[in-house]
Amino acid sequence: MSTALLFAALIATFLTVAIAGLLAGLAAMGVSAIAAGLVVTKNADHVSIIERVWERIMWAKTKATKRNVYRSGPLAATGWGRTQAPGVAAPLRLSEHVDSLGRPFALIYSPPGGLHTLVIETEPDGAALVDDEQIDQWVGSWGWWLSHLAGEPGLVGASVTVETAPDTGGRLGREVAANISGDAPQFARQVLADTVENYPAGSSVVRAYLALTFVSSTKKADRVGRELASRLPELTGTLASTGAGVAAPLDAARLCEVIRTAYDPAVASLIDEARMAGDHVPLEFSDVGPTAAEASWDSYRHDDATSRTWVMTGAPHGLISARGLEKAPRPSARHRAQARHFDV
Repeated sequence: MSTALLFAALIATFLTVAIAGLLAGLAAMGVSAIAAGLVVTKNADHVSIIERVWERIMWAKTKATKRNVYRSGPLAATGWGRTQAPGVAAPLRLSEHVDSLGRPFALIYSPPGGLHTLVIETEPDGAALVDDEQIDQWVGSWGWWLSHLAGEPGLVGASVTVETAPDTGGRLGREVAANISGDAPQFARQVLADTVENYPAGSSVVRAYLALTFVSSTKKADRVGRELASRLPELTGTLASTGAGVAAPLDAARLCEVIRTAYDPAVASLIDEARMAGDHVPLEFSDVGPTAAEASWDSYRHDDATSRTWVMTGAPHGLISARGLEKAPRPSARHRAQARHFDV
């Protein structure tokens, strides 16, 4: 847009000189100089004055037309009575396939761009009590894994989301209940019960999600799923050397739970309670969105949570070590997710 405005100003100046004369041309040149200053002058984030003004104008238009407000559900004005994901996620379609190891994996299809995305879930080992040599090896393996993605046919994008959230304790309770012996002494049972009740307090869970986006000439999800089924085991298997822990693709049910929890973190405890009771969570992809959402200038409120995004507009000039972003994904008292994107 900035380049187009500069060309328009130059053309207007030449036309003014040719039609109205030199004085009018000088006046037009002065106006063009001011316009050029608005275009050329940029802040620390490399955004010009005219771009910031235009962004404010478009935001004011969006707010005036109430396009920043979303309501869904049975009583909403949408008409279909579902809590569908809003915005660019509305036209997405979900399908499930099985890879060559027999693991089900979900595939998200975006009709506008003809893109297919699969998500891999990992639980990173963490750098606590780990030697620097091992950390260097992890970083080197991670760099190799990213460079290896460039050779994947049809891959157009990759992103990593590191999620930190308070632990609900559901996983610990399920693990203890599944392994406790029926002949265990009462004292041992009481110790385990106290651990399940008190240990999750103040603890956290850290997960990482890797989204790989592919472009295909066909719109048929079954065909794309068959093509990715043979390649997925290698992608997940090579992640073990990067410190990502055990990596596995998300199936459709688990992906729906992750998206719904991102919109409303309070749902995480309900899902864990249902799993502890042995119940299945009947969550469909058309119901993973928020019941209410509202975008503000600096935040996005959805259900019982608020999201904010910080974007790095320029790489640091100094040396970045392996622990440079160690403090960024640290858990807090609130559910928090952080995303780091890599373009391939």
